Amino acid sequence: MPLLGAYIETLPHVEFWGYNRVGRNTYPNLVPLFSGLNETELESECYSGQLNYDKCDFIWKHFKSAGYNTSYAEDTFIGGIFNYGKWGFNKKPTDFYLRPVMLEVDKYTRYSIDEQEDIHCSGSRKYAEILYEFIFKMIPQLNKGSQFSFFWQSQGVHDYFGYSQFLDKDYMKLLDRLRSNHILKNTMLFLMSDHGLRYGSFRSTYQGMLEESQPLLIAIYPKWLETTYPKAITNLRKNAHSLITTFDLHATLKDLTNLNLLNDSQIDHRSILLYELGPNMSRGISLFLPVPESRDCEMAGIPSSFCLCQTFSQMDTTDEKSEQAARFVVESINTWISSYRQCQILRLEDVLEAYILNRKQIRQELEVKVRVQTSPGAGRFEGIVRFLRDSMVLNGPILRTNKYGNQSYCVDDYHIEMYCFCL
Repeated sequence: MPLLGAYIETLPHVEFWGYNRVGRNTYPNLVPLFSGLNETELESECYSGQLNYDKCDFIWKHFKSAGYNTSYAEDTFIGGIFNYGKWGFNKKPTDFYLRPVMLEVDKYTRYSIDEQEDIHCSGSRKYAEILYEFIFKMIPQLNKGSQFSFFWQSQGVHDYFGYSQFLDKDYMKLLDRLRSNHILKNTMLFLMSDHGLRYGSFRSTYQGMLEESQPLLIAIYPKWLETTYPKAITNLRKNAHSLITTFDLHATLKDLTNLNLLNDSQIDHRSILLYELGPNMSRGISLFLPVPESRDCEMAGIPSSFCLCQTFSQMDTTDEKSEQAARFVVESINTWISSYRQCQILRLEDVLEAYILNRKQIRQELEVKVRVQTSPGAGRFEGIVRFLRDSMVLNGPILRTNKYGNQSYCVDDYHIEMYCFCL
């Protein structure tokens, strides 16, 4: 995206190179952004038994309490963050909400323009263009007063490695529109993704394996923040290479509901408290505070499967430990799907790659990361197995690294659909 990249260089901004994902797909990666909780904690606290998210304490409620208007828009109907395999909201969650429009569009005028049927159109417009129109129509509202907005595009860019080139000019024009309408003068904008590409030929490479866990995050901020809150912005810049997650973005957004927290005296006091906590520091740290260099994945709430604070040494796929780990991964999948009789038992077809995990911390147990292919269905999976004295355990989730299309048509459970091959 050279046009967008060059445009951002003209604005005060920070790009975060240590931004690490915390979950398998969109939902568990963005739940911490909205709530400060992980997926399990959120569902236990306010979703289980409720059949909707209306009672959840999401970040837009904090902004609403601080006097902000709120808006939320996605360019999808089927794959909505809170609607894919979930019940969504019973009541409108924000003041301005695009989903009712997308429901009508999807019901009456949808057609697809790609072989995978992942990019949808209405009339002559892709769904993303409807999202852009919503943002443009919000501009007068954005100029009226304080506004918290969450805009999310997933179609196209979610599934195709080269699709970002088609967004380059659109995103540059979007930023220029916000700038020319003086919105960026008083707005902090996060340009972000939730994870890297999860499927396809690039994902099957070593680099693709790493980049899946290191998505995009750029913060664009008004110039006057540097003058008014110098220590906060200095910390923001220093955190460009710190290990951070969406838990930290949640804490950062909460700070923005009360700018007094960014005063130099407050930053000094909060920084002292943060360092006094040491290894007991919070999982979510505002990016206006200095994120300690001692922070590791466990302290940041990053599962081992997604942690980039480790290196991988390739090992022979015929090594005994490689084969043991591969068999254990497949056996684990079969255990999970055993209660779904319509799902076929999977067999290990091939050990594609194997790696030993090298950590900075001294650890006695051997950990092996394997990539396997199974049959039926030619599913490709990736998992980390820890070897204990007399047993093996998984360290993190087992990930599917190739698309499964309609292979799992016979189940309606997003937790196991990627593992299920239906007859």
